[in-house]
Amino acid sequence: MDNNFLNQQCGIYIVYPTSSELKSIYRAKNYKTKVNNQHTKIGITKDSFGHREGAYLNNFDKEVIFLPIAVINTEYLDNTEKIIKLALCEIYSRVGWSREWFHATDRKAFINIILNVLDNSGVCYKSID
Repeated sequence: MDNNFLNQQCGIYIVYPTSSELKSIYRAKNYKTKVNNQHTKIGITKDSFGHREGAYLNNFDKEVIFLPIAVINTEYLDNTEKIIKLALCEIYSRVGWSREWFHATDRKAFINIILNVLDNSGVCYKSID
C-alpha cells in the first residue's frame, strides 16, 4: 500500500524487534520490560502509521519491523484493541508488565488471529496487504 496513504491513516499494527538483544519497550523512560526478536506487539495508532513507525525505529535503533495490519476509524480502535488482546492472551503469554507485548515469533499466526477477530467483530476495516 502507498506509504503516503499509510502516513495519513489510523489503525492496528504489529511490531517486533529483529535483534536478539533485549531492549526496553520504552527506552526514554527505561521501562524494565525488555523485548527482542522472540516477542511481538499488537498496537493501535490514532495519529498515523508513519508516526508510530518512527517512534519504534528510534526506540529500537532501527532494528524493528513495523507492519500495519488494518485501517480502522479511530472511534473503534480502543474497543477493537481490547478484543484482539483478549484473543491473543488465549494463545500467547504477555511479556513482563506490558499488556501489548507477547511471547510470539509466528507473526503469520499472530496476524491471522487479529484478522479473524476483526472479521468477527462487526467493525468496518480495510486490511493492509
